[in-house]
Amino acid sequence: MLKCIIVDDEQKSRNNLRDLLLEYCQIEIAGEASSAFEALRLIKKEEPDLLFLDIEMPGGSGFDLLKSLQNQNFEVIFVTAFDKYGIQAIKFCAIDYILKPIDIFELSKAVEKAQVQIARKKENQRLLELVANIDRSEDEKRIALPLAEKIEFIAINQIIRLEADSNYTRIFLESKKEYLVCKTLKEYQEILEPHNFLRTHQSHLINCRKITAYIKIDGGYISMSDGSSVPISRQKREEVMKRIL
Repeated sequence: MLKCIIVDDEQKSRNNLRDLLLEYCQIEIAGEASSAFEALRLIKKEEPDLLFLDIEMPGGSGFDLLKSLQNQNFEVIFVTAFDKYGIQAIKFCAIDYILKPIDIFELSKAVEKAQVQIARKKENQRLLELVANIDRSEDEKRIALPLAEKIEFIAINQIIRLEADSNYTRIFLESKKEYLVCKTLKEYQEILEPHNFLRTHQSHLINCRKITAYIKIDGGYISMSDGSSVPISRQKREEVMKRIL
C-alpha cells in the first residue's frame, strides 16, 4: 500500500481528495499539509511514496516546494484547479496532472500509474543492492528488509539476532532498533547462514560474531551482545557447540 501525503491550502479540497482516495484507491494517507512549509516538514518526517500536490498556494507554490527539496524520493501527482501548468508539471516529472473537480476515473488511473512506477523503482533499488553486495567486503554487505511502508537496507554486521514471530520475523540490531518483517525465519536462515549466522532453535537465528558467552546453567543458553539470552534446542545442541567452541 502506497504511503501518501496531501498538500493543498484549502481544507475542503483536502477533505474531498482524502475521501476519494480512501473509498476508491488502495492507499495510506500519512498526513496532510496546508502549505509548502508544512509539507516540507511532513515529507521529511513521513518519507512518503507519493505526494498529491496543489500548485497555487499562499507562501509558496507546489513547484517551489519541489525545488526546495534536495532529494525527491517520492512520486508526484499534481491536483489543481488550473490547466495552465501542464508543461511545468511534465518538467517536474509528475506521474499525472489532475484538474479539479476531481474525476474518480482519472484519480484511480493516476494512482495505478504511481503504484507501477514506485514498485519498479523499489525493485531496481533491490537489484542494485544485490549487485553491489558482490563487491563489498563481509563487513559492508547489506540486506533488504521489506517493511510495510518502505524497503530498508541495513548492514548485515549490524544484526545481532532474529526471532520467529508466526510467519513474520523480528530482527534486532546493534542500534537497539527492532524490525518486524513479513518473511519467515527459514527464509532469513537461507540468506544469512553464509554470513556466519547460526540457527540455535526453531525460533532463533543468531549472528555468531555477536555472541558474548555460553551459559552452562539452566540447560545452556547463549548470551548476545545486546544482553539478550537465546535458547538452544536439543536438536541443535551438537551443531551449536561445534560452531561456538
